[in-house]
Amino acid sequence: MPRVNLKGIHKVRKTLASGKVMEYHRAWRGKGAPTFWNSDGKIKIGSAEYIAAFAASAPASPAQGKFRSVITEFMDSQDFMKFSARYQKDIRTSLFHPTNGIDQEFGDGPLAAINDPRIRRVVLKWRDRIGGKVGDDRLRHLQRIIKFGLDRSLLTENRLKDIKSVYKADRADIFWSPEEIDAFEAMAPKHIGRILVALCETGLRPGDLYRLSLFNVEKTPKGQRIVVRTNKRKRPASIPVTRRMAKLIAETPTGQATILVGKKGQPYKNPNYLGDAVSTARDDIIKGARDKGLPDPFRPDLRLYDARGTAATRLLRAGGEIGEIATAMGWSIKHATEIIEAYVRLHPDMADGLGAKIERYDARTKL
Repeated sequence: MPRVNLKGIHKVRKTLASGKVMEYHRAWRGKGAPTFWNSDGKIKIGSAEYIAAFAASAPASPAQGKFRSVITEFMDSQDFMKFSARYQKDIRTSLFHPTNGIDQEFGDGPLAAINDPRIRRVVLKWRDRIGGKVGDDRLRHLQRIIKFGLDRSLLTENRLKDIKSVYKADRADIFWSPEEIDAFEAMAPKHIGRILVALCETGLRPGDLYRLSLFNVEKTPKGQRIVVRTNKRKRPASIPVTRRMAKLIAETPTGQATILVGKKGQPYKNPNYLGDAVSTARDDIIKGARDKGLPDPFRPDLRLYDARGTAATRLLRAGGEIGEIATAMGWSIKHATEIIEAYVRLHPDMADGLGAKIERYDARTKL
């Protein structure tokens, strides 16, 4: 028997003149919907006979046999529901964009076409036509849906494996300035402001930051440190606790599972929620300022991950060498150098410190 989607069944209860209560199941809600089951019969709800009766009376889905059926099932799945609200919104945009969305481009295509090797060439042309990061994002979302279809036996082939991104973002010179951090912390909801402060003060990736707890904080003779095994490099990191981070830790209730929690005090289930929360608050704050005719309190393209650059520059100001900074941040030497060069370009006062070092050197050599 083919798989039948039992969604849409309309259940109606009626009390007869005799006082008996009857239940009727109709194929859909609305006028003209046929009744395929009633409580007087001998068919058990959910049985093969019940499903067959529903299938015989229900209209065929317009998506049946098309790629749209995979899209629909993906949107109804736990795989989709587990994503953050912002990521769900991104996928919906990719799916239903009016000019180049996935559903418009491929939804009416038969499943056999998605299984055909030639679909790869069609998809790449579509991605290139969109272009840039948006094209890469649409492709990633389509790949996710096709992988879902393969896992659920809705498709037999995955023809979009191992397609690399075309767009390469260079964000080496994008990071939060101290003034922007202060403005965000003051204007964002407190639980979201804590996210940005924690990342700036520790330099941890969101994948490590969202699971950080008070158990990761150790006392030292001179203060505190954070000890955590990083998720990406799979080795322990020891991070000194700054005054600002110490304040954040002190404000964390003893029984709280993680240092960072959502609005209702619940731990974040996915590190993506941290970036989503900061980006949403950023957009709301900027919109509110613009509505009042005020200047943007911080740059609109800033993201949570850019705060790692701020953490790296603090290491630089503290006298850290490039190799030490790269190791602490999990960066390549090349990327660490780019971050430092960008910081010096935007903050010429770094030259003042260099000048002081030169003077001290000259004074020593004259002795």
